[in-house]
Formats: sequence, C-alpha cells, structure tokens
Amino acid sequence: THCQFIRDRLYNFKSTGKPDPRMKKSLLKDLRQQCPPNTPKGKEDPLVYLNPENGPGYKFTNSYYKRVQSYQAVLGVDQQVLWGNYSLVDAYAKYFEQFRREFALSISRMGGLRVLTGKKGEIRLNCRFTNGNNPSIK
Repeated sequence: THCQFIRDRLYNFKSTGKPDPRMKKSLLKDLRQQCPPNTPKGKEDPLVYLNPENGPGYKFTNSYYKRVQSYQAVLGVDQQVLWGNYSLVDAYAKYFEQFRREFALSISRMGGLRVLTGKKGEIRLNCRFTNGNNPSIK
C-alpha cells in the first residue's frame, strides 16, 4: 500500500493527533521511518509492504494472521479482523492447511461470479469511488 492510506494510523488516529494505540510500537517506529507526515511536493508517495519480512518477494503463507495476532497489521482494516474474530485469526495463524483450503474455496467461488461488462460495469480508477463519483476524474 502507499503511505497515504496509513498516515492517519501513524500520526492522527481518529483525529487525536496521536498514533493508533493498538499498533505495536516497533511497527509504528518502522512505518514512521518509511512514511513521513507528508509526502514532499513532486515526490511519489512511498510504498509500504503489508508483509515487511518478505518485501517484494511475497510468499503465500499464514504470516498475515500471525502479524494480526501480534498487532502488526499495516492496514487498520486488517488489524480490525482481530477484534471480535479471535477464533478465526487464531485458527488460520496456527493451521496453515485450513487457511489454504478455505482460501482456495473462496477464490473458486469468486471465479463463479458474473463480471459486469459493457455499460453494466466499469473498472474503477480508484476503488473507493465509482468513476462517475471520482473527484480525480474531470
């Protein structure tokens, strides 16, 4: 992800002027080194790996759930998986084969979804907005 999507967790969580209190301190320190409070004008927003141990060489493992267990999820929405879903997070962190089977099943089911094409669907330029409501598109 890019720093713009996590800056609020690092510097102004819920408009408090402080970081997300549930984030592990070592992760906070690492992410703040990568993501300054503002991206300098003319510079590209830095890229942050969701699984920093692997960097660009991501391997399909259950390390995501292990990171969530230890309050080291980069994205706030990922960390929220832990709140109220302890059994799922714990099971996937402990039993990689269960995670792999259920992940494969979900991908298979997604493959059966009918994709909207032509005027019925669109490829969004920003996943947060339909293209008709995207403030970046003029």
